[in-house]
Amino acid sequence: MFTPRPSAAQFLVGPTNLSFATLNEQIAHVAHYLLVRQLAGTQVLLMVREDHDFAPLVLGCMRAGVVPLILDARTVSAQVAAILELTEVAGVIADAALIDGWRAEGLALPEHQLRVSPAARKGQLLRKLMGRHAQVDLASWPGLLDGPTPPPAPQPAMDGIAYVIFTSGSTARPKGVEMSWSAMLCHLDTLTRHYALGPEARIMNLMPLSHADGLVHGVLLCYRSGISMVRPSEFSIGQIESLLIALYRERISHLVAAPTALALMTQYGGHLAENFANNAFRFVISCSAPLSEAVWSDFSARFGVPVVNTYGLSETGTCALYAGPDAASHKIGSVGMPRDMDAKIVKADLSLALDMEEGELCLRGPNLMRGYLNDPVSTAQVLRDGWLHTGDLARRDADGVYYIVGRIKSLIVCGGYNLSPDAINAVLLGHPAVLEAATVGIADPIWGEIPIACVVLCPDAQADSASLLAHCRQHLSEQELPKKVQFVASLPRNRAGKVVEASLRASLTAGSVQRAASGDVREAVLRLASEIFTVPLAQLGAQSGPSNTPGWDSLAHINFVVGLEAAFGIRLSPSDVVSMDTLDATVDLVRRHAR
Repeated sequence: MFTPRPSAAQFLVGPTNLSFATLNEQIAHVAHYLLVRQLAGTQVLLMVREDHDFAPLVLGCMRAGVVPLILDARTVSAQVAAILELTEVAGVIADAALIDGWRAEGLALPEHQLRVSPAARKGQLLRKLMGRHAQVDLASWPGLLDGPTPPPAPQPAMDGIAYVIFTSGSTARPKGVEMSWSAMLCHLDTLTRHYALGPEARIMNLMPLSHADGLVHGVLLCYRSGISMVRPSEFSIGQIESLLIALYRERISHLVAAPTALALMTQYGGHLAENFANNAFRFVISCSAPLSEAVWSDFSARFGVPVVNTYGLSETGTCALYAGPDAASHKIGSVGMPRDMDAKIVKADLSLALDMEEGELCLRGPNLMRGYLNDPVSTAQVLRDGWLHTGDLARRDADGVYYIVGRIKSLIVCGGYNLSPDAINAVLLGHPAVLEAATVGIADPIWGEIPIACVVLCPDAQADSASLLAHCRQHLSEQELPKKVQFVASLPRNRAGKVVEASLRASLTAGSVQRAASGDVREAVLRLASEIFTVPLAQLGAQSGPSNTPGWDSLAHINFVVGLEAAFGIRLSPSDVVSMDTLDATVDLVRRHAR
């Protein structure tokens, strides 16, 4: 796993490049830092946002025999506190701002804390360029890189847990998936063989590195295979053109992305299809969420490249089944066939389903997780007799190709993130004004599904969407928030008192898209912005924009664009999307298109 690479080879290609030689030097420093503090064999919580910091820190932990517990840096402190109570972490490696926030909130942190500061990296570079040798903090990152060259670290035993990655499930607290060294290495070897990755391969990965598909399909696969991982920028609508141009410039061979990104590329980047014709590109790898037939077909037709659809979970590393690149498994609408794993479909009575019969998809193989961290009950529920019960309904055709047809477990998959309706409901019910709450997923062409929370208020109680979403933000991360709060007089229930989600979903779908009156464009745009950015209408004005409006980030910007197109029946171009720097500019833009 940890082998020297030639200095000329680039590991990370992005705003700042990182060669394999430099990366290995940094890994050695991180490993030495951890070994000196006698942290080998312990667990360390890792929450780092920047790619250039994440890669050497996570690999440095593994090099020292320290188990990194990988959590999205955007996770709210309430969830962090729950994880700290669940685990016995010996240290924390996290962005400095996060550590400062946790201290201010009184979280019980372990003794060892490695503060990660991107600003310190810039200062370090400036000092080197100016030939200065100011004193640095050798117990911080990247300050520890200024220490003396560390001695070679012993090879990790590689017989226990390699990493733990947290994944959303049916509870508000993320579950830690324990992946052993053997499972991880087996899975990386499968990916290398199945994608036929040679030394010339260059992977553009658009997934967050704290997500299984960013970690495994990115950092670990590229490091293990000695190939370059290209990440020009964080994915957003405004960056689609530059990302597609980078495909050609960097001679990308494989693109790893979620279906949401593929749908947005088709809609806003189709005029740049020629950038896939770089004489190196082979295929797209769709991951993390269901890929609809429409998005699959439209993307392939628009860009003229094959799409390999994958199915998997954090519990299987990343992928378990692959629709492509071979012809036998490449059936549009399917998830293909298992590779280096066994698959079966079982009916409710646990008998095996016949071809075309529906049942639960179960998986078995050397790349399965060890279990959920400190959660034997949840582990026993999904791992039975060596088989992982996925909770997904599937069928298999006569050719042995699998299709996902639904879910047994109650989850909403929005843009590649698994969201728990029960967790959202529980948080909403914690608000004193809420009497009842039911969250359902509504089909969406961009996100796959979007969560909409239906709320019944207590008698004489008052609350608006902004206040309820602000309450949710205290307990849920940004990607877990409902996209909309819909107030209703009552929830549809059956005789047993259970909410009839199908009826609720149908009523929401029927009224989800309304064309705004042409004379009220400004009011409609501001109301949509207020709803999407969860900012009170009174706080929005003509000059409100991403730079001065809380909640107007790249994710919300995508929602805003999609909402405008649906509400006004218009189609915005990539240049339109980039020009939406204020609400005033957005209103003018909508008026031009709506004429």
